[in-house]
Amino acid sequence: MTDPGRSGESGHRSWLGLPAALVFIAVVLLVDVAAAAHAVLIGFLALAPLLAAAVDTPRRTAVASAAATAAAVLAGLPSQTLGSLDHVLRVAVVITVSIAALYVARARTLREERIRRMSEIVRVTQRAILREVPPTIGAVALGARYVSAQRGAGVGGDLYEVVPGPGPDRLRLVIGDVCGKGLPAVQLASAVIGAFRQSAIVRDRLEEVATDLDALVAREPKPAYGVTFVTAVLLEVRGPDLWVMSCGHPMPLRHRPGRTPVALGGDEPDRPLGLGGRRTPPVHHTWATGDRLLLYTDGLIEARDGSGRFFPLRLLDRPLSASSPPKALDAVWRAVRAHIGGEPRDDLALLLIERLPDEGDDLGRGGR
Repeated sequence: MTDPGRSGESGHRSWLGLPAALVFIAVVLLVDVAAAAHAVLIGFLALAPLLAAAVDTPRRTAVASAAATAAAVLAGLPSQTLGSLDHVLRVAVVITVSIAALYVARARTLREERIRRMSEIVRVTQRAILREVPPTIGAVALGARYVSAQRGAGVGGDLYEVVPGPGPDRLRLVIGDVCGKGLPAVQLASAVIGAFRQSAIVRDRLEEVATDLDALVAREPKPAYGVTFVTAVLLEVRGPDLWVMSCGHPMPLRHRPGRTPVALGGDEPDRPLGLGGRRTPPVHHTWATGDRLLLYTDGLIEARDGSGRFFPLRLLDRPLSASSPPKALDAVWRAVRAHIGGEPRDDLALLLIERLPDEGDDLGRGGR
């Protein structure tokens, strides 16, 4: 996720460099004249180009450098030291520092441009790995959010995906968390998403999709520190019917207007993906029009405040009651940030779906 506020703030700061440098030059000259310091303060004018170089462009830094040099020369007039050895040496210092400031400004802007290009590559990679979910698919409204614990990383070891099933009115979703950190976790998350996209649209049964993902994770290279596995929830939606498989992952939360969110019931979670073995069939549930399901990774339930207390899921009632899934996810993220008092310490993926009215549904059917 990008933060537009941060980029806007950075651009605003860059245009403050030259004005700040010019104000600084004026202050030094006024103090020099008022104190009758006989050009002693001229050396401080060298700080003006450095001030501009810290945040402004090379061209505007050059303007600040020229202004500082001109001010240093003219400062010798009131004190009648113009052309003296002391005055020439102090002007030379200002000129030397100004040249260094131009180099600093150019090096900084080139580095920022490289970072900007890398950030763009990250955004493209994020869109390729974690595609934007459509606002609606059939009678289901959707929303998704991803927040990486690594500032500016965009992606991490958490994953989600939504694809149509192998038949009409079937929708399949996955959300998961890779055991591991860094680039290997991102690579495995990307591989799992790709395998899910292929398997979920052709396999008739959800446990067959889980078996395909098992095989994919098992084939991945093992890191030096131990076993590679992925916890995940697989969900199939078909009208009022839900089929859920938990592969070592927290079950989705069901939210109904005016009620506290509760986890979908079911058997004990199955093994995480990658550990092999026979898969148990998914658990069947139903949901009513207006119900919402929140699929999440452990970045939500393991978010801690300053006292080490975990994020209480009861606080999600109001955020999940927002007018649309995207607004609800924004409210959930604000609630998490308010709880932890800052940026997350772990990746967080959220996937929210809502059952919309459908004339073909039996509206009298409720969920367990």
